[in-house]
Amino acid sequence: MEIDTKYAAKLFFPNSAFTQIYFEAIANAFDAEADSIDIHISTDGDIKPKHLEITIADNGAGFTGERFEKFRRLKEPSDPYHKGLGRLVYLHYFSSIYVESWFEEKKRVFNFSKQFDGNSKLTDVSRTEKSGSQLKFTGFLRERLRSYNDLKPGSLKHDILEHFLPLFHQKKKQGENFQIKITLETKSANPQREFFSDSQKITVADIPDFECKSFQDNRIHAFCDISMFYMLRQGLGEKSQLTAASVDGRTIPIKLLNPNAIPPSHSAIFIFESEIFSGRSDTSRQRLVIPEDISETLLYRRLRQEMSSVLNEKFPEIEQKNTQTKNRFEKKYPHLIGLFEEDTVGLIDKEEALEIAQRKFFRKQKDVLESGAIDESSFQKSLEVSSRALTEYILYREIIIERLKRIDEENSEADIHNLIVPRYRQFYKDDLIEDIYSNNAWLLDDKFMSFRTILSEAKMERVIQEITLKEDIDVDDGRPDISMIFSADPDQKEKVDVVVIELKRRRADDKDSPYAATQLLKRARKLVDYCSNIQRVWYFGIIEVDKDLSQLLEDSGWTPLFSKGQVFYDDFQIKRGDGFPVPVPICLLSYDAVIQDAATRNHTFLEILRDSFRRASK
Repeated sequence: MEIDTKYAAKLFFPNSAFTQIYFEAIANAFDAEADSIDIHISTDGDIKPKHLEITIADNGAGFTGERFEKFRRLKEPSDPYHKGLGRLVYLHYFSSIYVESWFEEKKRVFNFSKQFDGNSKLTDVSRTEKSGSQLKFTGFLRERLRSYNDLKPGSLKHDILEHFLPLFHQKKKQGENFQIKITLETKSANPQREFFSDSQKITVADIPDFECKSFQDNRIHAFCDISMFYMLRQGLGEKSQLTAASVDGRTIPIKLLNPNAIPPSHSAIFIFESEIFSGRSDTSRQRLVIPEDISETLLYRRLRQEMSSVLNEKFPEIEQKNTQTKNRFEKKYPHLIGLFEEDTVGLIDKEEALEIAQRKFFRKQKDVLESGAIDESSFQKSLEVSSRALTEYILYREIIIERLKRIDEENSEADIHNLIVPRYRQFYKDDLIEDIYSNNAWLLDDKFMSFRTILSEAKMERVIQEITLKEDIDVDDGRPDISMIFSADPDQKEKVDVVVIELKRRRADDKDSPYAATQLLKRARKLVDYCSNIQRVWYFGIIEVDKDLSQLLEDSGWTPLFSKGQVFYDDFQIKRGDGFPVPVPICLLSYDAVIQDAATRNHTFLEILRDSFRRASK
């Protein structure tokens, strides 16, 4: 059966990296027992090269009859360590690979291309010829290179070291010397890309020393051990970070560490070896294929645990920083306590950790909302979700309090107004949950959340309509800043309490502040005259109280009340036309009183919820 090699190259190596060319040639050379490999790259220096040739020579056993037979036929490999397809990657990038090989006083020559028919030319040579092979790649098939790094000796040295690290480490352990020389000759340099003629070598001296830790987990495999080879380094020098499985002497990267999991100026390499991984890569050797009878989730979790243990032991600052991060999480996101990942390896990625915890929270909410009959388990879960949702709202309150703290004399009265209850808005009890993140009347007192109606900077006519539930009202166009109506029965107009709030800019020398009470009484008079169902009018003036104003209020008979800030209270009465006296208690609050009292109440709620989540997560 004929094989279309060009089609096969696209089929088995659809997204292969250019470096796979070097990897495949090096692997074949080591399979042929070579210990010296020369890679020579010749180019015009353009990212869209018109001239690009690569020659890879080795001193291995050469293309003997047996080895050439394996090369020229696509068939099932004789062992699990070879895929039998690697050479196809050559045709993914080059149209022609001219091969010369010396072995046993013979020379074999053939051209590997899409027209390759499996034949070669075999001639006799003298005994002085050393065994080995040379592959010359010509006819670059792409419009451009993906990166100059595909040709730069320094970059290629790093990639080759990383890819063959298990094999090189094994050779070092067995005392086997080897050398890979990479040479680049370019007609034109590109200093901006650090691209110029250069030469690099890879020898045993470049292979790091590894420590090893072995473990076995019956949940993963009943018989196979896993060996974790690791190298940890801190200090100056180039940072290295790699987590990979060793598959047939090559590394197959597996994502077990986030890019920022290791502190700056630290390096960490972890390579896992086991019979579990033998032959377990895809055809292009770029992806690990876990056996179907092994849980990938469980396997990776155990690998992370072993890595985390070593990292915390060798780099104690990781555990210290993670503890600080977790404490900050608990303080800032208490509704997510117990939902953050516990098997983090290295430094916690804050954004990722928060995203994962938030997804878990949403999943819990979804499970509760979609559950049918409420059994004990569902009930407990609904309690937990409700508590977390409440905590999320308490956190929102913290943000509003912080914003109010930043209000100063440069802010307008409208800035303050919109933060408490947005101007020109109206809120109704039936829409409490829908409006919970825009109506911040709780800043003054949490009992204000039991309102029937809240009107923000509404005309007096509209306020009286809402109090009396009558439509035909004719009154002036005055606008109380915030008006709240409270009733035992929202559908009845009888016996209501009204809370009116007036705001002043946050200025210590505001001349209007001493007259706030007078303004409040004038507002009360109109309400009492028009609304016979009012049983009490509560007035709150939020003003800046300095030392002079505080003394003036006390001298005028106002009563100071307990607060974190300045609060003064006085009782007034206004008689309706029928002579019935309506109590009009008035409170004058400083901004510090509003802010600090709200913060204290909110902090108490937050600590109760935070503590409950801590205990539940243990």
